[in-house]
Amino acid sequence: MKLLIALFLGIVLSACSSTGSKPPVAAPETAEKPDANTSQLAESSFQESNGTLTVAFDAKGNWVRLTAVGSASLADDSSGATETAMMIAGMRAKRTVAEFISNDVRSSETLTRIARSYDRTFQSSESQGADGSGPEEAEDDGGVSNGNALRTEKARQARRIAAVLTERIQESSSAILKGVQVSRRSVAGDSVTVEVTVSPGSIGAARQVSRTMSGVLK
Repeated sequence: MKLLIALFLGIVLSACSSTGSKPPVAAPETAEKPDANTSQLAESSFQESNGTLTVAFDAKGNWVRLTAVGSASLADDSSGATETAMMIAGMRAKRTVAEFISNDVRSSETLTRIARSYDRTFQSSESQGADGSGPEEAEDDGGVSNGNALRTEKARQARRIAAVLTERIQESSSAILKGVQVSRRSVAGDSVTVEVTVSPGSIGAARQVSRTMSGVLK
């Protein structure tokens, strides 16, 4: 009897040792990489009659930020003259935003410039093989034709993104003009410069202020 019990215990202990803790499963060698274009932005600048405007946008044609700069001369070095010049420069910067939205946002020149910025920022690295400067350099007429077709398709895509971007800016024109905020002021010599910026965030803040003021006045 004791011999049977000993054999039974031996079998149980042997089974436990063979089904002990298993080695952990090795983790993947590399984690999934985020899209490189997620946080990358392209920029296009435009010269208006009252100053310069810059549009920053992402790879999907969403405008992220509009920045305009205006300047004015100082009448003298008094604080009152400085504030007056700052006010004038700020109004010029805001007029630059309004002028771009009213007159130039849908012009062919604007579309072309935005498409070029899109191509430089988001497509140039992908085009190295197609234009013969990378490892995918064409070796025969068929390869050249494929490269030309690829460049043509990329140009069309850039143009489509430019059209989408300008359409979105125009659709938001009223909100953009209300969301403009002064982002920087500076004095250099006998002139001052004021930078204004508008973004989806500043538009939301302007709407919140408007709702709050409406509630106070009721």
